[in-house]
Amino acid sequence: MSYLDSLANAKPITFGVNGGASYSSSFSPPSTFGELLSDDGINDICAFNAASLEIQSTISSYGGITAQQIQDSIRKANEVVSIIRHHFPGAMGSSEILERVKRVLDMYGADNILLTQSVCPDEINHEHGDITDLFIENIGGKTGFGAYSAHVADGGHAFVLQAPHIGMSDDLVLGKYSREGQDHAGSACGAAVGAMCHCMAGKPMPNLATATADWQMNYLIQEIGKRMPALNACAEGNDKQAELARQTHQIGKDMLEQCLTTNFGDANSMLFVMTGIQINMPFEFEDYFQPLSFEVRKKDGSVTDLYQEAFGTWYHND
Repeated sequence: MSYLDSLANAKPITFGVNGGASYSSSFSPPSTFGELLSDDGINDICAFNAASLEIQSTISSYGGITAQQIQDSIRKANEVVSIIRHHFPGAMGSSEILERVKRVLDMYGADNILLTQSVCPDEINHEHGDITDLFIENIGGKTGFGAYSAHVADGGHAFVLQAPHIGMSDDLVLGKYSREGQDHAGSACGAAVGAMCHCMAGKPMPNLATATADWQMNYLIQEIGKRMPALNACAEGNDKQAELARQTHQIGKDMLEQCLTTNFGDANSMLFVMTGIQINMPFEFEDYFQPLSFEVRKKDGSVTDLYQEAFGTWYHND
């Protein structure tokens, strides 16, 4: 009998003050763990990990757990993953993304890489274990990319990550995030949501020539304004917030293209570029990442698409 089967067949345990165990006589357990799950099987490793951590936390806090609580944890984890898969096909945990990317880099023999990123500085994007955890510098336009790439060693390579982010609150609402220490969910990404709200309210577009004190936000408002037809076509709620993340990704990707060059390193140096959407997950989940493009550029001008090699055919941003 597996550990999970034995757990399902066991009565809930509570621990006494002296470490002794006592059992509830009112509990009628299912015969197998499969019966416990009913139709709520689990096939996502991050969902399993999140449910497991919540189960462990419940046992640690209350001294025991019921089969119903285990089932509720699994069902909640599955619901989170279902929403993410619907709105962000191909998204997976950051650790899985990093493993897949590393396999491709190893195939290219790229073991001396300087990393950089174009990611919102929100602290929820830079927690331990996030995909941005390894990307230590930020791109600052053409000048910033030039300064970064000038630091690539001879024979070394550059890797650029570009990704807007979107949160999911504990209420499973996209575009919001339940931050530790706050009793309410706040916007994530706040800048993107704020820009869309500015446009939906019909406020005038800012003049970028004079908006030097808040140029980045005003630029985002201008660009979101151009994309309001696509956003207005979406239903309010999660659909619109997911579309906002996709539009923000495209805004960043278009700007990134204006900055990138292969004028660094030596003749063998390569530029790896990956873009996507970072998803700040609720509860005990590690953050997810939806890869949308992944390629390598060489000094001869060639560009090789690495997306399928790394991520399969879940989604491809052609």
